[in-house]
Amino acid sequence: MNKNIFPQNADRIVMVDVDVQNDFCPDGALGVTEGDRVIAPINALNEYTRANDGVVIVTGDQHPPTTPHFDAWGVHCVAGTNGAAFHKDLALSSTDVIIEKGTGQTDGFSGFEGVARNGITIEQLVQPRSPRERVAVILGGLATDYCVKATALDAKKQADRVHAARQGVIDVYVVEDAIRAVNLQPEDGANAIAEMKAAGIIITTSTDIINGTVGIEV
Repeated sequence: MNKNIFPQNADRIVMVDVDVQNDFCPDGALGVTEGDRVIAPINALNEYTRANDGVVIVTGDQHPPTTPHFDAWGVHCVAGTNGAAFHKDLALSSTDVIIEKGTGQTDGFSGFEGVARNGITIEQLVQPRSPRERVAVILGGLATDYCVKATALDAKKQADRVHAARQGVIDVYVVEDAIRAVNLQPEDGANAIAEMKAAGIIITTSTDIINGTVGIEV
């Protein structure tokens, strides 16, 4: 595990594990095909992040028993149920920050809509601590075409605000081997990746992140 080799010379890294929950894995209520295949690269990225004094953020749907969200998607990830629990193979640490989303009557696709039980948000955790700090925000999880995309696009919106205000730099990465799509339509996942790229999000791999070989874009 290489230490201190950060993508794009970042000063700090934040890893966001998006919704690696039982109901989104293959045997769950809304099982994503090969959804459990994201776990190994995410675990490697989590280890890399912790080894380099970064923070791991873990988002999860925690829906109430009744919500309009279920009209379109069916019942899933109800707070307190096994379906809402994180997959047993996802290697979590007591230092990780758990963000609960979808707790009200909205869809809650983006992790930026959620909050930890102590009140902290993703926006606060990724905000540069000084105008000179560069933060790498790395995302993997489920699903590419919904919660990963929504969370990544919100991270990029914050990055753009930070840049415009000269408060520092945020680079947003989505790790292609650490995501899987629902694909209600066959091209949904590919279209989501294209949309994220068009927004300025860097699509990369877990190997390139860990080895520090992500291409620097000008």
